[in-house]
Amino acid sequence: MNYELLEDAQLWQLIASNDRGAFGHSFKLYAKDIFKYGQKFTGSREIIEDVIQDVYLDLWDKRKSTQIKVSIKFYLFTAFRREIIRRLATSRKEAKPDAVIDEVQLESSYLDQLVIEQHVKESNEALHQAIDLLTERQREAIHLRYFTNLKYEEIALLMKVQVPHIYNLIFKSIKILKGSLSKNKQYSSK
Repeated sequence: MNYELLEDAQLWQLIASNDRGAFGHSFKLYAKDIFKYGQKFTGSREIIEDVIQDVYLDLWDKRKSTQIKVSIKFYLFTAFRREIIRRLATSRKEAKPDAVIDEVQLESSYLDQLVIEQHVKESNEALHQAIDLLTERQREAIHLRYFTNLKYEEIALLMKVQVPHIYNLIFKSIKILKGSLSKNKQYSSK
């Protein structure tokens, strides 16, 4: 099964139904990011790796009773954060007030990052949907102009048409893209 094509909710359904391959895929997807996040709390690689392992083992043990409807990543980061703070607090015995402030700021910046990632994902999906509305020639012209930075004259030579035709082709393509993206934006803001 190609787990990469699945949304988080579908992946979680497989994990909850004992699919070890889906569980392993979730580890491949998120463990590196969780590790990087852990480095903001401590420089100890061993502690970070132990906490990641424990979070995943706990998730597997509780897969039948855990409800994840949208984001496995958010669940894992939340569980990781809770556990690493608990471990660091018990190893220090006393949390300094500055450490608590830093943790609150870190949580805020991480939530901001999640919101930005979600927005980028939605924007990319909308852009792909808009691009699908273009003809093959329109897609080719847009790609040559904006992704390979060819000049209009070069595109015309490559596509074996007159320069004014390329201007029209790109203008119409941009109009279609703008229309689709603004329509998509209207629906997402309601």
